[in-house]
Amino acid sequence: MKIGLIGLGKMGKNHLKELEKNLNIKEIHLYDPFCKDEFKHFFHKNFDDFLAQNLDGVIIATPTSTHLDIALKVFTQIKNVLIEKPLALNLNEILKLQNQAIKDGVRVGIGFCERFNPAILTLKEKLLNDEIISINIQRISAYPQRINDVGVLSDLSVHDLDLIYFLTQEKIIDVKINKTHHHAKFEDEVMINLRLENVLACIHNSWNANFIIRKFIVLGKNYSYELDLKNYELFINSQKIDNLYNNSPLYGEHEAFFELIKNGESKNLASIEDALRVQEILEGA
Repeated sequence: MKIGLIGLGKMGKNHLKELEKNLNIKEIHLYDPFCKDEFKHFFHKNFDDFLAQNLDGVIIATPTSTHLDIALKVFTQIKNVLIEKPLALNLNEILKLQNQAIKDGVRVGIGFCERFNPAILTLKEKLLNDEIISINIQRISAYPQRINDVGVLSDLSVHDLDLIYFLTQEKIIDVKINKTHHHAKFEDEVMINLRLENVLACIHNSWNANFIIRKFIVLGKNYSYELDLKNYELFINSQKIDNLYNNSPLYGEHEAFFELIKNGESKNLASIEDALRVQEILEGA
């Protein structure tokens, strides 16, 4: 399999690291006109040359503000594309991507990699024998200097909103978002309260800490679940449970993308529709 990667910043290099571990890949082709590093893989200085390599799929890991223009160009040549989250800056851009993907016959996956966190995948299977009452999520970290085109809602909250959909498969009935900013023009502190058909949920996202928390609590009718998403740990009724999956979230996401390439569909990979649903919440609140 020949895979192309556009963007070699922090997230792009994370993708590259996981791609290098995957035995399904025969060639990795890279494109980033701003990167001066040296790589052992095929590095293209010309975008058209990059797209002409008969690639099976392309991963776009550039700043969010560039996703629309880059993706529209990629769609003309490549029919399987994985785009990092957030998919775009707003609903209008997402709808443009959705319409063009349909027109060009492109299958698109979205990089909500937390879906493939081993603790989340294990929890999802455990919940087949339980019923969710409530979800409480804390995703807290320091201010990321590398991000200058979106706020904490688009960087962190999108993960958690998507996970709530992923685990409950329920429609959100009501949402309240409170946000403030202390560093720049974008929000960096967010509290989100949600009411679904049968579940209550609360999300706290922040860029104002000197430490990292990735805590996820689910109360079910039969059991209580606590997850440390940073360390891939799941506790049921305070007892640590062995994960049913061992790969990193990005590796698992890549495997799902390759499944999309081979079979035309993928069980857990997020779609444009999933990204659209999350963005509707952010812009509707």
